[in-house]
Amino acid sequence: MGAFKIGASHNETDYGSTSTNDIDNQHYGVSFAVNDDLTISYGRQTVEIQGKANDEINSGFSASYTMGSMSIGAYVAKTENVGGASSNDDEGKGITLSISF
Repeated sequence: MGAFKIGASHNETDYGSTSTNDIDNQHYGVSFAVNDDLTISYGRQTVEIQGKANDEINSGFSASYTMGSMSIGAYVAKTENVGGASSNDDEGKGITLSISF
């Protein structure tokens, strides 16, 4: 849809009839090309782990800028309830620089 790209998925991982670790995932993301050089995006994933009281939630923003053969990108991401454990959160930030010859 023009400068927007949207995606979504759902998958289920079943580890057999006696497993208590089956996993269901729902993921969606959207990106927007501001212009030919700059793109921003957001994504979110919910992971339901059987036998766990809390769903793991992963989310993040990213941006990238390209100029000629150089590209720079940055992201900020957060995971809530890592592995389904309440109040077990994690965050990450990063910057990348790529130069092609």
